[in-house]
Amino acid sequence: MNTAKRHHFRCRSLACIFLFCLSSSPASGQSTMQGDTNDLVFEPAYFRDANPATALDMVQRVPGFTIDGGDAVRGYAGGAGNVLIDGARPSTKNITLTAVLQAIPASQVERIELIRGERPGIDRQGAQLLVNVVRKQEQSATRSYTLSGYAYPDGIVRPSLRFETSRRTGSGGWEGSLLLSTNQDESGTGTRLRRDAQGQEIERADIAIDSPIKGGEARLAGDFPFAGGTLRGNGSLTYQDYRTHERLSFATGPFGGTEARIDDRIETVSGELGAEWTRQFGKALTSKVLLLGTRKDTAIRSASDEGGVTSDFASDSLADERILRIAFDRPSDDGLGWEAGGEIAYNSLGSRAGLTLDGLPFALPNSNVIVTEWRGDLFGRIKWQLTPAFQAEGTIRAEQSALRQRDRSNGESYGRDFTYVKPKLALQWDIGARDQLRLRAEREVSQLDFSDFASTASLIEGTIDAGNADLKPETAWILEAAWERRFIRDGAVTMTLRHDRIDNVLDRVAIGTLDAPGNIGRGTVNAAALGLSWPLDSLGLQGGRVNFDGEWRHSTVRDPITGNKRSITAKAPFAGEFHATLDRPELKSTFTLDVYFGQELTYSRIDEVRRTNAQPYVSLKWTYRPNTRLTLEASAENILSRRRDRDRSLYDGPRDSGDLLFEESRSFRSRPGLFLSLRYQ
Repeated sequence: MNTAKRHHFRCRSLACIFLFCLSSSPASGQSTMQGDTNDLVFEPAYFRDANPATALDMVQRVPGFTIDGGDAVRGYAGGAGNVLIDGARPSTKNITLTAVLQAIPASQVERIELIRGERPGIDRQGAQLLVNVVRKQEQSATRSYTLSGYAYPDGIVRPSLRFETSRRTGSGGWEGSLLLSTNQDESGTGTRLRRDAQGQEIERADIAIDSPIKGGEARLAGDFPFAGGTLRGNGSLTYQDYRTHERLSFATGPFGGTEARIDDRIETVSGELGAEWTRQFGKALTSKVLLLGTRKDTAIRSASDEGGVTSDFASDSLADERILRIAFDRPSDDGLGWEAGGEIAYNSLGSRAGLTLDGLPFALPNSNVIVTEWRGDLFGRIKWQLTPAFQAEGTIRAEQSALRQRDRSNGESYGRDFTYVKPKLALQWDIGARDQLRLRAEREVSQLDFSDFASTASLIEGTIDAGNADLKPETAWILEAAWERRFIRDGAVTMTLRHDRIDNVLDRVAIGTLDAPGNIGRGTVNAAALGLSWPLDSLGLQGGRVNFDGEWRHSTVRDPITGNKRSITAKAPFAGEFHATLDRPELKSTFTLDVYFGQELTYSRIDEVRRTNAQPYVSLKWTYRPNTRLTLEASAENILSRRRDRDRSLYDGPRDSGDLLFEESRSFRSRPGLFLSLRYQ
């Protein structure tokens, strides 16, 4: 099928979905799904056919909702996800929402709420949709044990063990979990081919990649009455050892008949302590105080041996973050409410790196630095219910940060202060019982990645990146429109259009002869997203459902080397996933097809253009729950043995003036695997 036909087919398919949803009858009043035009409530009976074991199983089945764990940024507001537990966000940044939900047994869930509008006491923090997991206010105690493992065709087995326990009373409770895991990232075999500027083959090698992972995680969380309110606490400790072993067997070229080996190891240890106190004063004011501290130690070791010629890279870094956040929320009976608060955060990163190439030391700029930041954020928000069907929200945020960097090798210091005002206007219109239109205009300010201030290298990727102290945060004006429609009994479709006008695009610049992160001017991103949750009962497939979430993007920025327009580095033109489930209660089984579409990424470096492409990752899963205590899961992972491609064009200088040294094509297929899991509770 050629490109034009594929585009026509895709447009026609989207049009069919659009017309079907327009013509579908409204959601019928089911006892398992209740709600008004804003919030929807899903009782446990709604999930009965799926026989869920945890709150995660339930949330993943809420139609029209996708779990978003938040951005990996400094501070709490920008890193908040879109899932609440008993009306509050988990006071953690170190543990994923998936892990938090997995620790809550389904038997403790009273209902799942899909919050589509403003609600008193709920801090949306910019999320368009929120899910609130409401637990039963009754005494209960649970324990669960999960033994799982991956098995691969070459005989490798990667087992894991997870233990979870919880205890609830009428006024609070606690839960804890312990995970010991081994796993394997995509590993397999392939080839690497290099050609000169005339297209003649100059080198060919076979590749074998193995990426074992092992780690552990311990978490303890609880909530209980305190000082007239509720105090929620969280503590966690995680460890991960991620290794990559790459072996090249040269068939042709100057190294023909020899082998090369590259070994990478990334070891991280992180810990977190957090607490949030919430209290309601009368019926008019809710206050929240959050304290959160995280610490992460990362050690990177990389070594290569190419026919006796060795290279080594070592990096050690320690990141520290402390956050204090205070917020007040006051709803109003006349439809006008407000919210105000502030956040102060201290962050630091100390990094030390060293590199030897072909046995000789290589001077890395900014290789021994410490970066610190004090940042304050004040915000005020007005929420106005203009009519029962129309509401508006206006927000103003002011952010100030003091960034300091010190080079510990020579004592030089560098500092910058930033001040930004970030307004936002959001409108929501409920059009009847089935439709909702959401509009948003907002100025966003990104946070600088502290690791960009320090030099780093990757022997596997063949790259050296200098640290850059002269960085500015990206700022962007965002215009977004989203239309959501509920159809049939519990179907949902959401279509979103977004335009980002970005200043200080963070891309790639030159520092001396090295590549480095840097700001390159103004850019734009235009995006269209489709979210679809389609029950197949009306098509005769009882218990079937398909879910699709995808976003198409087109980005532009002016290349600082050539002066031509191109896409923003590492901005994928498409990202999406597809899931199909079939519940068979009479078999006590659920069958699932998961498809994660691969991404095409382009990296425009100073002397190189690199393109990566991955085929879809596809798995088939069978879940069997013979009773409320036992869950058996078996899945065939990566059944298509997806292929990953990497193409490089490397020049002997800047791309606009240098001559092409060679073009490299690397391709490998990752191995399929079998996953088995047995959970007893």
